[in-house]
Amino acid sequence: MADQGTEQARYRRQRPSVRAARADARALAGKWKHPEIAAELALLVSEVVTNAVIHGDAGRGSQVQVTYRLLDDRLRVDVRDAATGRPRILRPTPLPDELREFGRGLTVVASLAHRWGVIPRVIGKSVWFEVLLGTRVAPDTEQAVFR
Repeated sequence: MADQGTEQARYRRQRPSVRAARADARALAGKWKHPEIAAELALLVSEVVTNAVIHGDAGRGSQVQVTYRLLDDRLRVDVRDAATGRPRILRPTPLPDELREFGRGLTVVASLAHRWGVIPRVIGKSVWFEVLLGTRVAPDTEQAVFR
């Protein structure tokens, strides 16, 4: 797969950064001439950046880095933070869905992304996902790919 382009953005670990990351994702989909994935991409970026902002509690002033790689048939997004730990999909709780405030982000990612996974880093981790371009294909049945 040939790399058609790479973009990178850094955000402070603050809640307003999620809105900025979502807007940047939409804009990038348009810039790279793939407006058909703009809404889905914005939602996926929003979910993963939200997790990094809320749960990625590393040192004061730490940032969240988002890297976009446009490949021939897909867009790969890598969201990196400095916190350790491995995010995971939470099991359903006995609370009704409308009362659950948190815990659905990776379920959304697993449902919409073609593939996703976690890469441990020397400092922190990266959560990545891929969105197919053009023809829509159902996501892999595997919940995550770790590598």
